[in-house]
Amino acid sequence: MKLRYKILYISFGAMLVVLGMVLNSLVSGDADAQVGVEDAEFGYITCKGLIIKIGDQVRGYFGLDTDGDAILETYGDDGDTAVAYLGENKKNNEMILQLQSKSKIDKRQVMMIGENGGRFDSLNKIGESINSLEVGSGGSLDVRVKYENKKYEQ
Repeated sequence: MKLRYKILYISFGAMLVVLGMVLNSLVSGDADAQVGVEDAEFGYITCKGLIIKIGDQVRGYFGLDTDGDAILETYGDDGDTAVAYLGENKKNNEMILQLQSKSKIDKRQVMMIGENGGRFDSLNKIGESINSLEVGSGGSLDVRVKYENKKYEQ
């Protein structure tokens, strides 16, 4: 191939590159993979957390806490008060499922998992334990009702 044809070939390629850049600047807008599609299906996604929002309000979080443990949290209408939590209980290093009232001043809640196993504990509006049902030591069943504080064993 002669030198003249090589220069012509290179200049033709350069002209195509410049033409592509000019056409790209004339055609404005971003490329969308699927226009108008609201739902999509994925295989595996790896991330540290998913935040569920409505407008500016956070309504839920599924991901990792500051220690790297998995948690699931949902929030009330204000987007700030947690109404449900599933994750590690920092007090006894066990798992906890905690359901709370939507109100910030209402302390009603239900919790699970105690020292010896499963536990159901309900609190009233001011945060007092009203009743609890839990696995006791040695496999017994502990039932406690406010103002009675009795253990019922079988």
